[in-house]
Amino acid sequence: MNALQTKRVAWPTVVHVTHWKAGSQWIYKILLGCVPDRIVPPQLEMAQVLDEAILPGGVYPTVYVTREEFEQIKLPSDVRPFVVIRDLRDTLVSFYYSLKLSHPVIHPSVAEERALLQSMSVDEGLIHVMDVWLPLCSRIQESWLAVDAPIVRYEDLLEADLPILERVLLDTCGLPVDRELFREVVLANRFDRLSGRSRGEEDQHAHERKGIAGDWRRHFAGRIKGAFKARFGELLVAAGYESDLAW
Repeated sequence: MNALQTKRVAWPTVVHVTHWKAGSQWIYKILLGCVPDRIVPPQLEMAQVLDEAILPGGVYPTVYVTREEFEQIKLPSDVRPFVVIRDLRDTLVSFYYSLKLSHPVIHPSVAEERALLQSMSVDEGLIHVMDVWLPLCSRIQESWLAVDAPIVRYEDLLEADLPILERVLLDTCGLPVDRELFREVVLANRFDRLSGRSRGEEDQHAHERKGIAGDWRRHFAGRIKGAFKARFGELLVAAGYESDLAW
């Protein structure tokens, strides 16, 4: 066993659990900047965790799994998951623009969805994404709400990324990263640095589209709001994004 392998065994195994369109690539870039030698890259269909043995001491970014799926994985005893969630209303809007305009075509299904969404009105497209894609996100989010794992809201990260991520990644998860380096990496991966635009300045064709919370309000007219409440309203309350369904 070489020195790096020895260090890996001694360090905790960190798993970044999330759902689509909840800043997963943002967190991935931060983790990659901090511990590049420890990253286990994401694979299609989550093969890096569902089909392959977990590497003790590895850092697994962008893992889209429910709590039930996570519990089926043979995990090291020192595994430290943290979970990032997002308001499903903003998740929906982000998912829509990503599939329609900006997501890399990494699978034929993306090209098929893009063609379909570009043939639809915005409302039709949002309903389609709500029915076909958003349930994947809601199942992950709902499954982690009642468990003892650090849960971070994307919206909170937008306003306080440094203190939140320092607490979660360095203090709770135990990443062995110099704190000054950590701060430099977090600052380098903020929206304005990555996009060259101020938060709120939109580019629909960019992965970093807008960098704000609450953009759903521009899109939720009567039909979209009613459909969303019927499907995901209770989960929105359970996740703390609303106190009731009267929004």
